[in-house]
Amino acid sequence: MRAEPQLVGPDKLCIVFGGVVGTFSAGGDDVDVYDWVVTDQSSGEVIFEKTGGAQLETIQVVFSAVGTYDVQLKVRRGTNADYYQGNLQVTVQQGPALALLADYLLCAGGPAVLTALHPDTPNFSDFIITWKDIEGNVIGTGNQYLAYGEGYHLVEIYQTQASGEASCLITGSAFVAPPVDFHLTPSTLSICEGQAIHVDVDTPITGEWFVQKGYDGARTPLGPGFEIDVSSSSLTDPGLYFITFQTKSQRFPDCLSERMVGFELVESPDIAVTIVNAPNSCEFESGAIQINVNSDIDNLHIPELGIDTGPMQDGDQLNFDDLEASVYTLKSTKSGCETTQMSVLQSTDPSGPGGTAAQQTEITVEPESCTDSGLLAGKVNLIFDSEISGGTYRILATGKGEVRSDAIPDSREATFDLGGGNYLLEVVVDGCNFSVKDFTVGRSASANFTVPTDYNICETFSFSPETNQNLRFTLTHPDGSTQVKLTGETFSLTEEGTYTIIGESNDPSIVLCPKQVSFSTTYSSSISFSPVLSIEKCFDPIRYQLDLQGISPDDASIRWYNDQGEIVGRGQEFYPPGVGFYSLLVQPLKSGFCPVTPVEFEVVNPVTSVPMELAADKICPQPEYASVRLTTNESEVSDTEWIFYDLQDNREELNAFDDLFEIEVVAPGTYEVVAYNKLGCEIGRNLIAVEESMLLSVPSLEDRYGVCSEGKTGPTLTPGDYAEYYWYWEGALVSTDASFVPKEIGSYTLDVVSQDGCAFSASFETFDACDFEYVFPNAMTLGDPSRSFEVRVSEGVSEAELHIINRQGALVHVAKTQEIPVGDPILHWDGTSNGKYITPGTYVVIVIVRNPAFQFEKKITSSLLVLQ
Repeated sequence: MRAEPQLVGPDKLCIVFGGVVGTFSAGGDDVDVYDWVVTDQSSGEVIFEKTGGAQLETIQVVFSAVGTYDVQLKVRRGTNADYYQGNLQVTVQQGPALALLADYLLCAGGPAVLTALHPDTPNFSDFIITWKDIEGNVIGTGNQYLAYGEGYHLVEIYQTQASGEASCLITGSAFVAPPVDFHLTPSTLSICEGQAIHVDVDTPITGEWFVQKGYDGARTPLGPGFEIDVSSSSLTDPGLYFITFQTKSQRFPDCLSERMVGFELVESPDIAVTIVNAPNSCEFESGAIQINVNSDIDNLHIPELGIDTGPMQDGDQLNFDDLEASVYTLKSTKSGCETTQMSVLQSTDPSGPGGTAAQQTEITVEPESCTDSGLLAGKVNLIFDSEISGGTYRILATGKGEVRSDAIPDSREATFDLGGGNYLLEVVVDGCNFSVKDFTVGRSASANFTVPTDYNICETFSFSPETNQNLRFTLTHPDGSTQVKLTGETFSLTEEGTYTIIGESNDPSIVLCPKQVSFSTTYSSSISFSPVLSIEKCFDPIRYQLDLQGISPDDASIRWYNDQGEIVGRGQEFYPPGVGFYSLLVQPLKSGFCPVTPVEFEVVNPVTSVPMELAADKICPQPEYASVRLTTNESEVSDTEWIFYDLQDNREELNAFDDLFEIEVVAPGTYEVVAYNKLGCEIGRNLIAVEESMLLSVPSLEDRYGVCSEGKTGPTLTPGDYAEYYWYWEGALVSTDASFVPKEIGSYTLDVVSQDGCAFSASFETFDACDFEYVFPNAMTLGDPSRSFEVRVSEGVSEAELHIINRQGALVHVAKTQEIPVGDPILHWDGTSNGKYITPGTYVVIVIVRNPAFQFEKKITSSLLVLQ
């Protein structure tokens, strides 16, 4: 069952901001063809006219003036051009003026109050007002709406007719955001216990940071800065947390800009290990530990034992016996978090071979130290007893596990770098753990400050590193020059590139390692913007979109002007009310001023249709197909689609002919072609009927004809009645006449075209009828049939005569024939005259050959010896 067409659309529309878009649908089947015409009834001007397939089932029409319009629709189904007709009268009136602003400030701690209409609007009480979010969900009703969240807020305003139907629909939008637009960038959305989260601002601004647990938790101040690090140790317990950033702007000092970002503190796995028994000595593996699982875990990994347990539940217990002396690392994981614990099993009798020497290992530690640009790791020196021969050692960090493992060098001394923290040294000699010692690498304090990173500056940018320490800062510019400032003083940046800043203590009594940070800037003397013609759906109204570089569109004042300098648009999207010249001007709203110049552009009608001229031949018997040819503007056509309707109007998609401008068809019927542009939009279609030819006769010609090379003569050929004739000799065209006389020896081809365009072809060959060959004997034996007289001639001879004359000149035999088979004997003579054999001897033979058609005759004279 096919759906029936039905014209549906609004019969009343209201203009706001210079224009209104009406949407009209036709329904029907996806194979229908729609013909739309929208006419201004007062002027008779057609403001919209398009024809097409499924892409035009729904159209959008821009009405830029009040008045009454007629929307007419015709639907073609198959070859029935008048399958459906409908029309709709649309009244376009001036709508009420919106009070809604394009931009509202959202201040920390309070909502923005959005107002749809001025209360003094005529017939104010007749309007129904609905507020929606950007997804189209209803979020409120009434003339005012309190917006607590940032982003786009949409309003729909309409009147109700007496029938209860909505009319004069008006839509508007407003963007709600803080005075300063910025985004928070977290390093992660979840952290484990023992980890930290880093959050920075994507714009070069400083402000106050806060953290709270859940939506209702109290905010805890974290201090000022361009960025913040929050350690899990400063949080209470696992759960959802929010980090909030607040900043002020000079333009709106009483309106704090605020944004927050959420993250989860994930509970770490919890296990407890108990040493049940320490091994007696290295000779007896008698150690034992017990592990109690106090929370669900995903896995427990013990690398020294090569064990992975897989998932375990709270309350599970593991026991490991017959363990040798060693440090065992227990790595438990849960929901992506990992906890590392170490269990030290030392022998109760370490006096075995090498044991005493292993315990004499000396550990010397140097703490972390400072360099000119940062922190240098600490240094550890191990000196092993001279009695140790061979063996290995391991360094294990508290909470991490093994960080270094190596053989004891022959020099019995090892030196390496380690960062600050607590460590264990395990010494293994002859495969036995004889010694575990702990040691600490001291940490060094560093300068602490934050700066903005990777941002754009307009003209110039001033900033001061954020810190609570008394520091001296050295800033190296991209050109290598340097500036020195103290805490609270300001740097000015005026060029793009990579900067390096080093902060170090400005108080000789306080030792702080320097901190170095690099950041990059891009420089823009003015913002960059341009109008871009934007097409998303076929045959939508002409729409331009703002392409803006340097600032966010939400931070910009956007104005579209006509050629009279009148404002005709204020948003990121612009629907021109007509063709002509326009200009676009964009200024920053909530950032430093950048000098800009309006961008002018011209609106022209897009190519929505191309000529579609079709021509078709008739289906001919040679070959049994017809050509259908499309003539159009091929540079505008990206794809074509062909459709066939048979004589019963059944429809078939001819997918094999996609993208072709000429096709060959074998079935009579109607062929339709649809053209699409590069966006897949239909821009033209047409159809044409293809019939079978009734003129089926082929040229009437024989396979071979004789011609006379001497006189250049031949037969006159008349192949039949045709519209066109093309005679070819050896591939060269020699005549276009209806009749033809071949005069040359060789191969001929005739191509003819019938009155309805069908082509036929025939071919023939010619031979030289004036250049013949003959054979007859010069002797014969009387009474011997196998040695009688006979003549053979080649092709071209149509008559022949034979005369036999004796030596006295008397005619003894004469014969004639007009039946001359090529290559077979003719003019037989057995040597008799008047019923008796002639006297043996020498006779004269005269053979005469003729071809009256070519006025050809030849006489051959020879002698004949007659034997007894």
